[in-house]
Amino acid sequence: MTEQDPRRQVASPARVELPSAAAEVATELDAAEGAPGERAAPGQASLIVRAGDGAARVIDMADGDVVAIGRAPESAVCVDDPRVSRNHARVARRGDALGLADLGSRNGTSVNGAVVRGAERALAGGDVIRVGPAEIVVAIAAAAPVNAAPPGAAAVELEGPSSGQGAGFVVADEAMVKVFQVVQRLARAQTTVLVLGETGSGKEVVSEQIHRASPRAGGPFVRLSCAALPETLLESELFGHEKAAFTGADRRKIGYFEAAQGGTLLLDEIGELPLAMQAKLLRVLESRRMARIGGTQEIELDVRVVCATHRDLQAEVAAGRFRQDLYYRISTFVLRVPPLRERRAEIALLAHRFARQVAERMGERAPRFAPAAMQVLEAHTWPGNLRELRNAVEHAVVLADAGVVEVEHLPASVVEGGAAPPSVGAPASVGAPASVGAPASVGAPASVGAPAEAGPMPARLAELEKKSIEDALAAEGNNQTRAAKRLGISRRALLYKLDKYNIRR
Repeated sequence: MTEQDPRRQVASPARVELPSAAAEVATELDAAEGAPGERAAPGQASLIVRAGDGAARVIDMADGDVVAIGRAPESAVCVDDPRVSRNHARVARRGDALGLADLGSRNGTSVNGAVVRGAERALAGGDVIRVGPAEIVVAIAAAAPVNAAPPGAAAVELEGPSSGQGAGFVVADEAMVKVFQVVQRLARAQTTVLVLGETGSGKEVVSEQIHRASPRAGGPFVRLSCAALPETLLESELFGHEKAAFTGADRRKIGYFEAAQGGTLLLDEIGELPLAMQAKLLRVLESRRMARIGGTQEIELDVRVVCATHRDLQAEVAAGRFRQDLYYRISTFVLRVPPLRERRAEIALLAHRFARQVAERMGERAPRFAPAAMQVLEAHTWPGNLRELRNAVEHAVVLADAGVVEVEHLPASVVEGGAAPPSVGAPASVGAPASVGAPASVGAPASVGAPAEAGPMPARLAELEKKSIEDALAAEGNNQTRAAKRLGISRRALLYKLDKYNIRR
């Protein structure tokens, strides 16, 4: 066998379609970091390139490959932008190591928010390189990563909602992989979809992915929260109104249905819709026509409707708070988004992703998670789902000034555990709805066993922490600076713990 030229350059990488519902989806096998100095050997390494126009492609890197980045047309990653030098930077793989070299560029190369100028830097999975408008994510698949996806399941990283309220999404757990397989099939249809899930579980991301993977992806994705508006404004917001239709209507208004023409309309929290509006919505969904308030001309609608709710709509129908005919009209397909406690394979991946995002905003390198801290995160039941995890990680990153997230940096509510809320009682199914009152399901996405109980571990850890702090203070004569040094934490972290455990200063 001929020995591979170690200076082989990837000049024209194959443009690989990402396994996603949109161009922004990136496959990333993110090996969790271990103890200091340990790094999993990359069996497979790739660069996920997102151009400024939103297009994306994957460049696989074998041992010896060199990927040139710059304005030069022959560059593997060609970035046609005046801020980018002709030969700006390069990424090279040598055995198990990936490294970035800035080639003396005028503006430097950003890695996780830190600018590298005329120097080299080692790269790890999840690092984000920015050159002008281009973003390059380093994806490394380790042979046996800790806290990674189940065997055979890649971690798929999705951009957050276009509304900007999300911080992205990771799909690694078997249950979520099945959900997104169904998303791909549903996207090709034009039928109405009902997305169920707890608050913060990712219903909006799933809904937007249905749109992005559909033939309507070039059209608008419009979102209306039915819970955010009073009943008196809902009709006008949905259907619009003509000038002088009512007092204060000084000009024509285009409603959400018209704004979504040629695209998709997400009716979020549809379970909060008043009964009177439910009847009007049903007529529009059945006829595919509407008229603005105060108008007589009917408008043909070319809109795909996706509905989302955290409520059990079958129970709402039984209680008389939701129309049965509307329920059957919107639930041709029911797609349940599992809560985070049923997607434990994703907790570590999401925690690392959120930590990178927070650290990048702070202009710092992302910290790693101590094994005990990650154990606490994976044991928590996450009643607030992704939002709660994101907030907990941000809290920890702010306190972890030594580059390592320890248990002491996590919020007390996470360390001490929290009760899991009841699951959404609507059918955990993918397909046609069951009869109202019958909990039958069709083709439900498989959950990964029963959620693990948090158990007494967080309480024991807290007790051990408190005793360690008290012992350190006693040994150092209540000198907080020396006690913090003895504990291996910052004085700021120690003060936080003193308040948390009500230890006298």
